[in-house]
Amino acid sequence: MSGARTPYPARDGTSYWEAAWQQGRRYRPLDTAETEALRGHLGTGRGRPALDIGCGEGALTALLDRLGYRAVGIDCAPTAVTDARARHPAADIRLFDFDADDAARLPHPAFAVITCRLVYRWAADKPAFLSGVRRLLAPGGVFWVVTSVHDPAQGPARSWDAEASDVELLTSGWSKAQVHALGPSLRCYALRP
Repeated sequence: MSGARTPYPARDGTSYWEAAWQQGRRYRPLDTAETEALRGHLGTGRGRPALDIGCGEGALTALLDRLGYRAVGIDCAPTAVTDARARHPAADIRLFDFDADDAARLPHPAFAVITCRLVYRWAADKPAFLSGVRRLLAPGGVFWVVTSVHDPAQGPARSWDAEASDVELLTSGWSKAQVHALGPSLRCYALRP
């Protein structure tokens, strides 16, 4: 991460995100283009388990439920979890820090789909984060990542943009990596083991 970008704590991301949620910060809502891209790459759930890492207000978790997955949304910020549970009372939303908590506490040992929407850029230890995802992704599963990617043609990097090295790390080592552009910098990645 370059020195000009907003610093993110190497540890204790929970405090960072909880403060942001308590201050009323909210994030890009799901739109039709993103929803259709997800449906096209993931298909119907047929009761298979899905994990939504960094679920925020729970919209993606609820969408996965509507697609037929047994979705579990996790977030490290208590305020986000409270908001998600209020907005989507039927959804399985849990307080869980993917970077710090024991994956054995999750309700399934493996997931057919793992989503990570607008979260990957903020992972404190990206190699460890991706190793954790790979351990939890069922054979034949899909890791669905939505992230903003820095495009030098658009000017300086914004604090929420993933850098080229982040994207290279994200997309390497998968048998299949599909990219769907949602705009000048927003990308969806469907990654398969």
